Amino acid sequence: MSRKVADLESALQFAEYPTVWVNVTGFSAIPKLEKLLDLRGFPSRLSSRPTAHPRVVIFPDYVFVLLYQVYETQGGLKREKTALILKDNLVITVQEREGDVFNPVREGIRRGEGLFRERGSDYLLFALLEAVVGNYVPIIERISSQMEELEGRILAKPDAGLLRRIHGLRRDILFMRRTIFPLLEAFRKLRLEGGSFFRGEGAKFMEELHEHVAEVLDILEGQRELANSLVELYYSTLSTKTNDIIRILTVVSTIFIPLTFITGVYGMNFGYMPELHWRYGYPAALLGMLGISVTMLGYFKKKGWL
Repeated sequence: MSRKVADLESALQFAEYPTVWVNVTGFSAIPKLEKLLDLRGFPSRLSSRPTAHPRVVIFPDYVFVLLYQVYETQGGLKREKTALILKDNLVITVQEREGDVFNPVREGIRRGEGLFRERGSDYLLFALLEAVVGNYVPIIERISSQMEELEGRILAKPDAGLLRRIHGLRRDILFMRRTIFPLLEAFRKLRLEGGSFFRGEGAKFMEELHEHVAEVLDILEGQRELANSLVELYYSTLSTKTNDIIRILTVVSTIFIPLTFITGVYGMNFGYMPELHWRYGYPAALLGMLGISVTMLGYFKKKGWL
């Protein structure tokens, strides 16, 4: 059963249910949660800090998890701080704004799918954390597809716009890595030190979550190396095209060297130059220059310089 209530007191009236999930919008509700649930030692400063790193804090009677959801917007990737609290049969999620990645979990609970109704609050916490981590994957796949597209375009026609896009993808990769990497240690701590909060196969689910984060980080590391390779490919392709242009210009300049010599000789206007008074001197000079040019072009092509 899911129900929207106006305040926390109304939500906690359902505390006698086997498992209760309370989703709160706004971290301003944290002090009230501390008081209502008697969360002794709660790291309120940590949860209110805008740039707090993801982490897990384990207390004698509850677990506190802080991590970030990531969204794609027109202005790039944005992240939203999310806190999760597990205490007895209660799971509380606190978000900065409405809208989240938990809809698959909600739908699964409503339809009675999965293990939500068979297992307790510990499994619900795992499912919510898995939903956050799983939401990273489509973003990472989008980055991979864009890098594959850029590779083909670089080989076809490199330009400055492609280089800007590569640097933009590198920033996205670093953003994702900074967001996800702290979860590796946080979930390891949750798996090793939070054993008393997870019944039966709960510890196994936490191990799967830790492995999932490690896999995502491996993919990001591969993407980071690929992005660096794309930058190298861009400059290498650009250098190759520049060398092709220089080679062609060099061939043209080399062909004109003997032609320039011939025109220079006959442009000195000495008094006695028999060829200047020959009836066929002009066409002979043109044919000679044409023959030299064709011969040199044939030689360059035979050598593979054209």
